Amino acid sequence: METLLIMTNAEAANTLAIVAWVLTFFIVLNAAILAYTIIRNKKAANRGEMPDVSEQPAPMRTDKMPPVKVVPGKEKQQEDNSDDAYLPEGTFQISLTDMANPERTFYAEGKAAYLVGRRPQMDLCIPDDGYVSGTHCKFELVDGDLYLTDLESSNGTKVNGEKITDKTKVTENDIIRIGKMEYKVNY
Repeated sequence: METLLIMTNAEAANTLAIVAWVLTFFIVLNAAILAYTIIRNKKAANRGEMPDVSEQPAPMRTDKMPPVKVVPGKEKQQEDNSDDAYLPEGTFQISLTDMANPERTFYAEGKAAYLVGRRPQMDLCIPDDGYVSGTHCKFELVDGDLYLTDLESSNGTKVNGEKITDKTKVTENDIIRIGKMEYKVNY
């Protein structure tokens, strides 16, 4: 024998109200999560940090230093090199200051070589310039001198207006062009 489920109009209306309430709750919850994520990423971008993207694995780091972040306005102290005292031997700190916007400085420390590019795994990540290659160039310290090498980037690298093709010595306050922007080098 078949049993039919018969609901009255009042029971059907109550069931629909409950379903509508549950759906509304999840829609509002998802909207709140989306708004929070957008606000958090905008704040991170304003601080010059990369937003947290859960799909991308964290880059592997072989050293014991914390991950390097863009530090807007961070400038190396010119009058005193006591900051270098805590750095491991053979390593150095470097900053690239945007010539068009001096408040924007990319900073890293604790290594003997730094990769520069658009990818988040780079030691100095320049994410907002489409003319910067994923892995664009490399700074390295050799016998106390700083050298810059273009890593076959699409748009090349310039030092003081000259396009480089080989490992090139760089000195304090040289102007380098990576992508569309020029940066003053301090180390």
